[in-house]
Amino acid sequence: MKANLSSLVRHTGTLTGLLLVCAGAPARGADKAPPADAFPNFDSYIKISGQAAEITGNDSAFMNRTGQTTGGAGIEDLHISKDVSKTTTVILDGRALTGSEDYLGRFNVTKNEVGSFDIGYKRFRTFYDGAGGFFPLNNQWTALANEDLHIDRAKFWAEATLNLPNAPVITVRYTNELRDGRKDSTIWGDSDFTGLPFNAAPVAITPARKFAPSYLQIGERHERAELTAKHTVGKTTVELTLFGDRTNNLDNRFVARFPGEVIPWSIAGLATAAQPAAKAAVGPANWNNQVLLTQTDGSNTKTSGATAASDTVLNDKLTLKFAANYELMHATMLGDRTLVTSTPTATGVVPVVTDQNAALLGGNHVKDAVGSIALDFHPTKTIFVKLAWRAQEEYIRSTATFNVIAASGTPATTTATTPRIDWSKVHEKTQTPVLELRYTGIRDLALYATGSKRDQNGVESYNTAYNPITALAGTLANNNVSENHGDYTFGANWKASQLLSIRAEVYDKGHKDDSVGYGPRVGDYYLLDSRNTGAKLTVIAKPTVMLSFTTRVVDQRSKMQVTGYLPTFPAYDSLNGKNYMIGETIDWTPSTACYVQLNANATYNVISTVYPRAGQTAPTATVNGFDDNKIVQNSDNNYVSGSLLTGFVVDKATDLEVQANYYKANNGDPLLTALTTPYGVAVRDVSLTVGVKHKFSDRWVGHAKLGYFKSDNDTSGGFASYHGPIGFVSLDYGL
Repeated sequence: MKANLSSLVRHTGTLTGLLLVCAGAPARGADKAPPADAFPNFDSYIKISGQAAEITGNDSAFMNRTGQTTGGAGIEDLHISKDVSKTTTVILDGRALTGSEDYLGRFNVTKNEVGSFDIGYKRFRTFYDGAGGFFPLNNQWTALANEDLHIDRAKFWAEATLNLPNAPVITVRYTNELRDGRKDSTIWGDSDFTGLPFNAAPVAITPARKFAPSYLQIGERHERAELTAKHTVGKTTVELTLFGDRTNNLDNRFVARFPGEVIPWSIAGLATAAQPAAKAAVGPANWNNQVLLTQTDGSNTKTSGATAASDTVLNDKLTLKFAANYELMHATMLGDRTLVTSTPTATGVVPVVTDQNAALLGGNHVKDAVGSIALDFHPTKTIFVKLAWRAQEEYIRSTATFNVIAASGTPATTTATTPRIDWSKVHEKTQTPVLELRYTGIRDLALYATGSKRDQNGVESYNTAYNPITALAGTLANNNVSENHGDYTFGANWKASQLLSIRAEVYDKGHKDDSVGYGPRVGDYYLLDSRNTGAKLTVIAKPTVMLSFTTRVVDQRSKMQVTGYLPTFPAYDSLNGKNYMIGETIDWTPSTACYVQLNANATYNVISTVYPRAGQTAPTATVNGFDDNKIVQNSDNNYVSGSLLTGFVVDKATDLEVQANYYKANNGDPLLTALTTPYGVAVRDVSLTVGVKHKFSDRWVGHAKLGYFKSDNDTSGGFASYHGPIGFVSLDYGL
């Protein structure tokens, strides 16, 4: 604690000294031209950079939270622009950074009154931390053998545009996007290694908690080809796009339930009534059987369609707009959900494979048509009115076949496979009127309002999965479905004076979704009703030319109600959410040689379901009573953050920049471990960086930055904490 306090005092002293230097810097007139020795702006340049970090603690947590690698080097930026003739320009951009695996190659050529050609490839990496949860009762920390997970995102594109005088503009574009790698998942597995006892009877709360790590293996590709023609005839501009779209995705989720556990046959072979007492006499490694779950989700889609739009200026007050879109999609789905259970037998542990969705193979056929019309009306110079109407019709047909592999017997080691078939149909129509208003007739005040009401109605039919060997059909369900969305906003921008500006906005968003059964399923009923309201306020005060204050206040509230299955069941509040945020930014420029920016934010965010209304579960003759409120907690995301950024001119060839950041959240409660898992985040992040920019010559500019990052992560019991310095250097050369 003393070391942290001493470090904070040193940092504060350093920042205070820098601000004093800023305050004492010689003032220059804001209207004066920059000095002759200002840093050059190169039309073409290359920037070579490298960085390295010496992190003590959890490297994966550092990369995940900061988005930075612990080391890497290469070409950070390459830009070459050259006029090869009076009418033709060639541009080349590039980047190649190891560590972050950030790459870019782009070539562009443009010829006036002819067109352009652009082709490129870019790739970058996002870091994830393959850790599960932390159970504070026994300091149990769970993580994958390799925590360092990442997803690589790549995109290739090629685009050609023909732009001849007095002719349609023709554009052909092809893109191919890829997402590949592994990332962590918060759908965690169970574990009995919590330090909680296994009571023989009565058992009120299980000792198992969900904090065993899991991950996703991602493999996704998305291709799209477009042909667009745009032309203006008189006062009408028409644009037509033909497109084809294809996806090929295969994702796998890996979850381990009760990893490393197995019930001995001496216990598993006992009668059910005798098992609790036997388990209470052994440790958590023998309370459950390990289950390795692998869920495969694959999809292949092919979509083709056309989009058309037109804008017609009828007169100086009216503009008419039309738009239409038609898409036809065919999709193939595949996958399974394999469970490998370590089942004890008299002769040893046997891995038993079961699957509720084995060899899943399905298909979707979707037809979607959308049309809209809009009228922009300017009755006066200060009034703008937009009236729009949008209609959509969608047909969806789906079929699927799969097998159910189930285990039976004592022990359950005998598996049997049975086939299943199901199908569904959906037909929905949607209408959305939209109204938009703007008024600027009051001096220095602009008022605006928007409103839309989307009504969707349709019919949904589905046949529950059935065994075609023993039945001709499953249970048919028919439902009338409807959705209603209302979205309304009102706001104002007021420039009260040269010193004060105010922006304010209020909004109301409502959503209702219901399903009412008919035919053989009369009485099937479901209702979901949600509403979000809020207000935003921004105040910008400029007491002087050099000083400004920006204050932001956000008030958001949400409520959700649910009615289940029968209309006689009343709706009940299933969710209440509150989000309050206040932020302040101070910008101070005492001279052209110095700038300072301070930011501070405080957020109160709570999502409540049944807490604190859950109450108590009364004891019975066989089960102990317990406090339900300690099981179902609120989801809190309260935090404070702040930053300081300051920079100033050291001399004619050197600039200095200092940045400090602070973030703190304290939403965890380890005292809840007896009845639940304390998932709330409790972490404090602090960082300080000092950067120098120096001009060696008219062609050479160097950058150097030294930083220190520190994260105290109480959520992980300190296992995901880290601290250490990171250094960065780069060199720019003007070509």
